[in-house]
Amino acid sequence: MAHPAGLRAAAIVPVEASQPPAAAPWEALWRSGVLHSCAIGIRGNYDQEILAFWRQRFAGMADGQVLVDVGTGNGAIALLARQAARERGIALQIHGVDLADIDPPRDVPGGAALYEGIRFHPRTAMTHMPFADGAVALLCSQFSFEYAPHAEAAAEILRVIGPQGRAAFIVHSAESVIAEVGRAQHDACGWLLQTSGVLPATTALATAMAGATAPALRAALARDPAAEAARHAFNAEATTLMDRIEAQPAAQVLQQTAQRIAKLLAEPARTRDEAAAKVAGLRRWIEDEQARLALMQAAMLDRSALEHVVGLFGATGLPVQSGRLVYGGSVAMGWTIDVGHQRG
Repeated sequence: MAHPAGLRAAAIVPVEASQPPAAAPWEALWRSGVLHSCAIGIRGNYDQEILAFWRQRFAGMADGQVLVDVGTGNGAIALLARQAARERGIALQIHGVDLADIDPPRDVPGGAALYEGIRFHPRTAMTHMPFADGAVALLCSQFSFEYAPHAEAAAEILRVIGPQGRAAFIVHSAESVIAEVGRAQHDACGWLLQTSGVLPATTALATAMAGATAPALRAALARDPAAEAARHAFNAEATTLMDRIEAQPAAQVLQQTAQRIAKLLAEPARTRDEAAAKVAGLRRWIEDEQARLALMQAAMLDRSALEHVVGLFGATGLPVQSGRLVYGGSVAMGWTIDVGHQRG
């Protein structure tokens, strides 16, 4: 399919890649292979009202136009855009931009074929995007804009969409279920890292089990007083963890931690150092989750913050609309923002 003359050459301009520390916790999430940040609650790609929101925005695009998904992560919105375009028999120039060092074709199973035709820009801030003035017909952002400096990000978005382009956002709401669950998750991470003794107990048991890679060797541990003491101490901490899981079902990081511990102990390490390293890796995963959740809580927009963001875009004279996104008919998921003359 043909593309408007000169659009390919004008769309991309070089910028220097950067990666501030705030991106690091997100890299751990994207490298795990999840498609989006709501993967625990929404299996596969986004569906229901979220899917409907984006498909309505994609409907106004023409063959050959440039679509940019900012804060793309592992490209969930970019994939939705490509599917919608294919159903209409058109081709879009689709780009995914993220501050983190992303590589969806590498990290997502089957990614090499899955992301065919989508170009990703890792280590790229939404305040310095590699697109020419007015080159972007539609800029999308889901749970991303709110993490950036609002005024600087809005100015850059307005630059790349120009007076004829559009931007559409789903942003975090302080009144959403995500905010509520995020607080529970963050508190659970703190409990695991600072209060609970489950990680030290796991280290003690894993190191005691090191080298017991055969059934006979594991059976012999029952006659080792130190190993038995480590097992009893671990069982006590594990019981506390299971009680916490039952009391806080929304804090799924607790259940995930229990699953990771069970897998770690089911496969004894060859050496004590290797065992300690495995538990240290689990601790780093929890620390990354805690850091990511802290960033998410700081990014939540209350109604006043939403009005401020709307004002940043509206000051240019472009029409701006905002609303509330409800998922599954009743679950508050976030705010929506539309910038520009909407089509479709």
